[in-house]
Amino acid sequence: MQHRIDLVPLPSPPARGRLYVTNFSAVGPDPQAALDRVGASTLACMLTGREIELRYPDYADWLDAHGAETDGPRALWLPTPDGGVTSDQPVLDLVAEVVGALDGGDGVLVHCGAGMARTSVIGILTMVAFGAEPRQAAIDFRAARPGGGPDGPPQQHQIERLVPRVRELRPN
Repeated sequence: MQHRIDLVPLPSPPARGRLYVTNFSAVGPDPQAALDRVGASTLACMLTGREIELRYPDYADWLDAHGAETDGPRALWLPTPDGGVTSDQPVLDLVAEVVGALDGGDGVLVHCGAGMARTSVIGILTMVAFGAEPRQAAIDFRAARPGGGPDGPPQQHQIERLVPRVRELRPN
């Protein structure tokens, strides 16, 4: 069974790369195959180490092997609790990495467990960095990833707090 990978629309000014979102089942067994499927070269993981260990323990080794500057695909890993948030600065740093990769022409694939809530924080903030209004970004994210969106007030508040800062990530 091939799991769903969704393309998230980015507003103008356009990125040269494409932003994709999915769930852990789509990437855990074979991260390279998931990246190849959409032509992406950067994978951003929002799972905790425990979540990885319980389902696809070899995936942690793949993330570690691809986390530094490599000739192959690049892994970005920001462990975030299911239904929760992590500190604002690491989230902002991850969004900056995603934006940079997209502006550089790379495809970026972001995932958490279901590809809905933690993934939406990164997706919506990335969309805002590209000029979307936050409310419209949330609507467009849900249209691209049905059922996706912040999982309660902590994630929604984090998006609201970081909107002014992600707007500064790229020149308009």
